[in-house]
Amino acid sequence: MSLGFSIKEGLKGFGRARMATFITITSVVLALIMIGLFILLAINIDHWVGEKRRHLQVEVFLEPAFTDLQAQKIVAKLKKLPEVQSVQYISQQEAAERFKKEFGRDVREVLGTNPLPPSCIVRMKPAYQNAQAIARLSQIIRTWDGVSDVVYGQSLLKIIDRYVTLVYLIIIGLGLLLLVVATVLIHNSVRLIIYARHEIIEIMKLVGATRAFIRRPFLVEGILYGFIGGAIADLVIWILVRVFQNWVYAGIIQNWQSYAIVLGLGILIGFISSEMSVNKHLNRLI
Repeated sequence: MSLGFSIKEGLKGFGRARMATFITITSVVLALIMIGLFILLAINIDHWVGEKRRHLQVEVFLEPAFTDLQAQKIVAKLKKLPEVQSVQYISQQEAAERFKKEFGRDVREVLGTNPLPPSCIVRMKPAYQNAQAIARLSQIIRTWDGVSDVVYGQSLLKIIDRYVTLVYLIIIGLGLLLLVVATVLIHNSVRLIIYARHEIIEIMKLVGATRAFIRRPFLVEGILYGFIGGAIADLVIWILVRVFQNWVYAGIIQNWQSYAIVLGLGILIGFISSEMSVNKHLNRLI
């Protein structure tokens, strides 16, 4: 019975203070839109970084005089390394074919011989797809007999390792700041609503209403603020993403989890801010 009353009173709160409700929901929507866009940005950065790391390869060049049999011993040795996921051997003949496919000329016709050395393309396991692990492995491989050089995207890896973490920290920091802003907005709105109804609250207290009974409608109202704000924010974000995909870049990544997070954050901040405001002001009025 009391729960039904609380929900009914929470819904009535929207009609009693329409301007405050509109301002609060609008502010929450704007804050949650920014949070949602930051979440999508983080998802897409993580996807881009993951793709770059997955396609990263370490090329081990062998001595040109190495026979295929000698090269296979190097391949077997590489496969035994715990950091290595797979190894692809490229013979001199295959290297010449790759040269022709890429440059449109036969290296033998250009130079009269095939100076391209055999090589091994090494792909790392996900846990070792970082600059430190690959640099350490490259130093070890370079000491092997028959290895002339080890080449990998060192500059790209350093950029990824150095700046991606910074970007994540900035996104998290801004997201937390927006969460605080949204929480304060709802907190202030509920505080004003409670102040406007302080006479009703005092009457309810006089007729024997419990503290929990009095505060419950305000909690429902705060949760509704967050839920409605989150739902509208999700709709706006979805529309913005669709426009971006159609007119700017079709490969942007999105998933239902990001929308669920925005909606959940809306409900959470609605509850927390209402809880804080109700407790603070009931302590004064009761």
